[in-house]
Amino acid sequence: LNRNIPAEGANLMEYLKSKYGPGAVERFGRPGNPLDVAGRKVGISFDPNRRIIPTLIAHRFVEWVKLTHPKMQDEVMEVLFDMYFVRGVDLSKVDNIIKCAEKIGGMNLEDAKAAISDGSTLDEVINAKDAKNHQMRISGVPYFIMGGHKFSGAQPPEIFEEILTEIAGR
Repeated sequence: LNRNIPAEGANLMEYLKSKYGPGAVERFGRPGNPLDVAGRKVGISFDPNRRIIPTLIAHRFVEWVKLTHPKMQDEVMEVLFDMYFVRGVDLSKVDNIIKCAEKIGGMNLEDAKAAISDGSTLDEVINAKDAKNHQMRISGVPYFIMGGHKFSGAQPPEIFEEILTEIAGR
């Protein structure tokens, strides 16, 4: 949930350096880094200037959508990912989350705003998921569990191929 960011609105490279060390900044700061290469292959151009922000409000919105509009959750995730990763929108602001709901349509905006502004019930769900993830030692997204293998972060296709081949051979 990005609760322990180094400073309010820290930039991506400052955050990577504080969390993973200078090597991460070197890897992700250079042209042709693995994340940008993988993104370009599927038409995503990541905003290198996006800020690391607390994402609790965005998580509340996603949980609210799961409860009230479950068929819209994939579309909501696509729009939120585009807003944050591609356009660098601050998803810690209620108004920006409501813009996501407006873009998708079909949601009562006042109900959405109330749910993400208060969020006490939704926070219980989020905290329970967070505790389970911590117990399973999940520290990054995406996170994969495949045939006894556990790993997080973007992976090259060869990793999936190797694991799936191993699973199929069992």
